Amino acid sequence: MGYSKIYMEAAQKAGIPGIRINSNQNRHPFIPDKMSMGKYILINGSFVPTAEYRISLPESEAFLFSEKIRAIRTAFPFFKENLEMMKLKLLIFNLSYPEFTDNDGAGLKRQLERTLTKNKHFLGAALTFTLRFTEQKISYTIQSEKCNPIGYELNGKGLYVELFNKIQKPVSSLSNLSIGSAIYWNIAQKHIANTLADEFLIVNSLDQIIETPESNIYLIEGKKIRGASSEQGAYIDITRPLMLDIFAQLNLEYTENEGITSEDIREADEALIVNSIEGIRWIVGFEGKRFLNHTIREISELFNQGI
Repeated sequence: MGYSKIYMEAAQKAGIPGIRINSNQNRHPFIPDKMSMGKYILINGSFVPTAEYRISLPESEAFLFSEKIRAIRTAFPFFKENLEMMKLKLLIFNLSYPEFTDNDGAGLKRQLERTLTKNKHFLGAALTFTLRFTEQKISYTIQSEKCNPIGYELNGKGLYVELFNKIQKPVSSLSNLSIGSAIYWNIAQKHIANTLADEFLIVNSLDQIIETPESNIYLIEGKKIRGASSEQGAYIDITRPLMLDIFAQLNLEYTENEGITSEDIREADEALIVNSIEGIRWIVGFEGKRFLNHTIREISELFNQGI
């Protein structure tokens, strides 16, 4: 299933009629280098020193959403998908597309490049593009931070995951998107500091495992691979279409019809999580189970070839 079709379904779930997406248009192992946070923030085209940047109360209340964008040297691996996601979210808020989205987002890309250059982030970086609606118009800020590693590298040390069931994420019209999932991720991240886990497994109201914060989860058993579906309330990361293509290339039979349980994870041979900022990360342990990463290494190689 193509990228636009996946998000068209998400838009329809949100109850937004007539949406058309133009396809032509921290406990995480990925740790921003705190010494290399951008010294400048781009605000509506003008740079302001990060240390001097302040948000007023009206600006805070005008927050719409933020989009995280990965940069590897001069490339933005998922820029097209990032742009389509922004457009979908703007439609959800019943707002018109800003001028910087025209011509396949040429204006937006230029501002991202300016931010990287100003902050001297010439290798790997993550940018946060934040939109607000103030005085009947859209305003934006762009922040950047250096990434380590530069590109998408499979984590050498596997992740340990635990089940987080203090709060369940309900299936809703926005549960497939970050704007409908972030509150549950934030709550989970507040609790993880008191555990030995690297990541929490988020569950829905049916006790099905659907994701980790900001990431999709996949289980491998032999030549079969399982994921969580949008119908189960799972977040759909913009890497999903690429992942489905990779599974097809490796002749892995992909399914997502049945909800994932703790027992399913224990029975899996391998397990991974993925998002567009950190790429693929393999899970080494869940409860007493330990996992390999043979197939995951192949998936990671194709992931890097596909971007």
